[in-house]
Amino acid sequence: MGWKKCIAVIEDELLVQNSIADYLSMNGFDVYTFGSSEDFLQSEIINFTDAVIMDIQLPGMNGWEATSQIKKTHGTIPVIMLTAYTDVNYRVQGFETGADDYMIKPFFMEELLARLKTVLRLYEMIPGKKSHFEVGDLYIDLRSKIATRDKQTIKLSLTEFNLLALLAEEQGNPVSKEDIMKKVWKDRYSVGDNTIEVYINFLRNKIDKPFKSKLIHTKPGFGYYLSNEA
Repeated sequence: MGWKKCIAVIEDELLVQNSIADYLSMNGFDVYTFGSSEDFLQSEIINFTDAVIMDIQLPGMNGWEATSQIKKTHGTIPVIMLTAYTDVNYRVQGFETGADDYMIKPFFMEELLARLKTVLRLYEMIPGKKSHFEVGDLYIDLRSKIATRDKQTIKLSLTEFNLLALLAEEQGNPVSKEDIMKKVWKDRYSVGDNTIEVYINFLRNKIDKPFKSKLIHTKPGFGYYLSNEA
């Protein structure tokens, strides 16, 4: 089963918050709700969020300030702003802070869903905007350099993370030890085969051992690869 898109809904009106969350959940999204911008910005959810739907009028940090902060630290997360303000100047301010779309309350859930799908699709199409890799229930966030499996954060060193990201980038194709040396250590002569085997074993202990299925595989004579297929 593929990884569901993770949507953060930041809305202090519980009726609106629950309505959006229920509708998006019924349409196949993994939804997390927050009553304030601070709660979202301080949570681990931000590291694997695919899009944010956020009200402007929030307690504490308002939607404009929060959008600006999200774009500074996680620029590849699209943001849809919600507001009861109808003045065009508020919409302009929203776009200037980095919002990708803007909806005026009240709105139809069907339109919100359509706009959400559009911004997600546009971000996936932008060259160089690859922000993460997914292999089964493994999620690798290139922005924050955090890997999660079954939504559990896995503590990795920078070298372990770079090796894991390299395997994920090849989309199931085996990566030779020589390529690993050049791309992870930048120097084919700085490490030996044994070092690579040690780091692959580190990853297996963290990525595979605590879970039921194995994702890291060896193709003898070719190299290592990631796959959720046995």
